[in-house]
Amino acid sequence: MSREFWIGLMSGTSMDAVDAVLVSFGNGQLDTQSTLALPYPEQLRARLLQAIRNHADPDELGELDTLTGQHFAQAANTLIEQSGVDHSDIRGIGSHGQTIRHQPSGKAPFSMQIGSPAIIAEATGITTVSNFRSRDVAAGGQGAPLVPAFHRWLFRSATQDRCILNLGGIANLTWLPADETNNITGFDTGPANALIDAWCYDQTGKHYDENGQWAREGEVNEELLEDLLSDAYFVKTPPKSTGKERFNLNWINTHLQRFDDLPPEDVQRTLLQLTIDTIL
Repeated sequence: MSREFWIGLMSGTSMDAVDAVLVSFGNGQLDTQSTLALPYPEQLRARLLQAIRNHADPDELGELDTLTGQHFAQAANTLIEQSGVDHSDIRGIGSHGQTIRHQPSGKAPFSMQIGSPAIIAEATGITTVSNFRSRDVAAGGQGAPLVPAFHRWLFRSATQDRCILNLGGIANLTWLPADETNNITGFDTGPANALIDAWCYDQTGKHYDENGQWAREGEVNEELLEDLLSDAYFVKTPPKSTGKERFNLNWINTHLQRFDDLPPEDVQRTLLQLTIDTIL
């Protein structure tokens, strides 16, 4: 069987860059050919964050759909050039886009990503597939996490139970039982970098706490941690998914109203502990 080349494009809730990968499939094996992370321009990233926080109007969403699509296309073309593989040899591009709103449990469930696949297809000359979450939501699912089926193909063992953890803006788990009669389970455990980054930016102006250095200066406030853990999401039974619609700076500040003048580094360390505890 000849090998097929595919490109995957992804930007998660941390929203720091477009991650791009060129892979080849053949004889049941996957090989990574080239990878790339293309950071968002600061102005575009700021507009995307603002759109998430303040429910952007249709004109703003339309512009962001185009601009994000152009950035994704740039990532794909840069990756191809870097890899040395010809455009004509690439079977297709799978582009997740950038999530703007994820509401799979509302009265009219949906998951919205932007980053026009038409722009990517035009800019690369390669068939582009997107809008992956909507079909699962339409079928009654959460639309997240997306990766359990891929994890099954890549990591499942006939002799060992395995658990795959992804720490992005939101943390998610895939449970892969060795016994094929047991169902694979995937769900979001709760916030990971989303709250840590939001608090860090609000207090220091930095987009993230590099190597957790700021959190190391603080101590876990057990009362605050207990209050944060009281959120109903954490006791909800899987399948479940969440996002920045729920876990954001406003969520942090609402909980902090019950406490007097906590050192910001203690809040940061406590948010880190929250991620750990909700995973375990």
